[in-house]
Amino acid sequence: MGYVEGTERDQIMMLSYEDMVAEDSMVRLIDRFVEICNLQKLGFNHTEPNETGRPRYSCDSLAKLYVYGYENSTRSSRKLEKEAYRNVEVMWLMNGLKPDHKTIAEFRRENIRPLQKLFREFVKLCKSWELIEGELIAVDGTKIKASNNKKMNFSRKKLDERLKRIDEQIKEYLTGMDENDRREESKATKIPEKLQKLMERKELYEGYLEALNKSGENEISAVDPDARLMGNNRGGVEMAYNVQSAVDAKKHLILDYDVSLNPSDQNQLNKMAKKVKGRLTKKHFTVLADKGYYNGADLLRLKRQKVNAIVSRQNPANPKDQPERYHTDKFTYNPQDDTYTCPMGEIMYPHNKKNAKRRNFFNKTACAECPHRNECTKGECAYRTITRSEFSEIYEETDKRTRENMALYKLRQQIVEHPFGTIKHSMQGYYFLLRTRRKVRTEVALLFL
Repeated sequence: MGYVEGTERDQIMMLSYEDMVAEDSMVRLIDRFVEICNLQKLGFNHTEPNETGRPRYSCDSLAKLYVYGYENSTRSSRKLEKEAYRNVEVMWLMNGLKPDHKTIAEFRRENIRPLQKLFREFVKLCKSWELIEGELIAVDGTKIKASNNKKMNFSRKKLDERLKRIDEQIKEYLTGMDENDRREESKATKIPEKLQKLMERKELYEGYLEALNKSGENEISAVDPDARLMGNNRGGVEMAYNVQSAVDAKKHLILDYDVSLNPSDQNQLNKMAKKVKGRLTKKHFTVLADKGYYNGADLLRLKRQKVNAIVSRQNPANPKDQPERYHTDKFTYNPQDDTYTCPMGEIMYPHNKKNAKRRNFFNKTACAECPHRNECTKGECAYRTITRSEFSEIYEETDKRTRENMALYKLRQQIVEHPFGTIKHSMQGYYFLLRTRRKVRTEVALLFL
C-alpha cells in the first residue's frame, strides 16, 4: 500500500500567508482587536511615522506581536524574534516583518503604561459584547515568582549576621598576616586580593543596611527592589509578587487586577472592589472572597460602598485541648443590653467604655461558682474573658450573610481559581521576566489580556 506522501521540499507553490492561517485562528481576533484600538489615545509612543530618518516598525505590529506572544507562552524578546522567522501565524500577523529582539524589547520598555491600558480596553469591549454581567465578582490572589533569587534578598537580621561574619574573617586574616610579617621580617606592600573582596562585600552590605534604615522596610532585594519573600503553596518561600484579580461570574473574565508587595491578602478586597465598581459592575453587586480577606476595616469600607461581601470567616484561636462547646463562637452577644451569654447561660458584663476599640466581658462571680471553669478557662486566669473589637458588628453581619449564601460562596473557586491555573500552567506565566512593580503590572496585564 505504501505511505501517505508529502510535497517535495523544492516544489514551488502558489501560497499566501492568508492561505496558511485558519479562519478560526485566535491570531485573527488579536489582529482585529489591536486594529480597532486607538493606540495614540492609549498613550503608545511613535504611533505616527517620522518625517525623516530610518523608517520605524509600526506601533500596532509590535503590540500585536506581544499580545500574541503572551497568549502563546512566548514572552521573551529573543523568542518572539525567532517566531517571526518560523511561525506562520506570526508571519501573517506581522505581514512578514522580522524585527530584531532589541526593537521588540525596546517597544515594551517604552510602553509600560499603554500596554496596561490595552488590557482595560479589551475588558471594555467584553462589556459592550455583554460578556460581563457585573452582579457577582470573585476576588483572589496568587503568588507569581519574581526575577530575583532568594540569595539576593536581605533582611536586617541577615545583613547583621553577614557583617559580623565578615568582620571575624577580616580580623582572622589580618592576624594571620601579622604573624607572617613577623616571621618573615617584612611587610606587605599592598592589600591581598582576598582581603580586598571581603572589604568590598562589607561595604556592599553596609549600603543595603543604610538603604533599609532610610526606607523603614524590613527587607531589600538586590536585583528586583520591589520583590518580596513570600510563602508558596508548596510549603516553601520564594521571591514573588502577590497578584490580585477580580473575576466576573458570567463568563469568568478578569475585570481588573493589582500587584501587591504584601504576602497577605488583608486590605486588598476593598481596593479591588473600588477598581471595578460602577465602571464594570452594577451599582450594587456582591463580592466573594476567602478567609484571607477577612478584615474588619476592609469589610466596613465595603459596606460604606454598598457592596455585599460574602467572605469566609477566620477561625478564632482557641486552646487545642479546650472542648468545642466552650469555644469563643459559642458565646452569644446580646445587642439589646450589651452583654454576652456563656454556654452555661450565665451573663457576662462589659468592663470598658462602649466606644473603646477593644472591650472585655466577664463575670467573676459566675465563673467562681461554675463546675466547668477548668474546662472553659485555660491558663492562670480564674475567670473567662470574651473580647469584643470595634469591628465585631461588621464581622457578625458578614458571617450571617455568608451563612445565608453558602451556595453562592461555593462558586468562588470555580469563578476565580481557574484563570490563575490557565495563566500559570497553560501559558507558563508562573514567573515574571520584568523587574520592579511598575513593569510587572504590564506583564500581568498582557497575561490577563
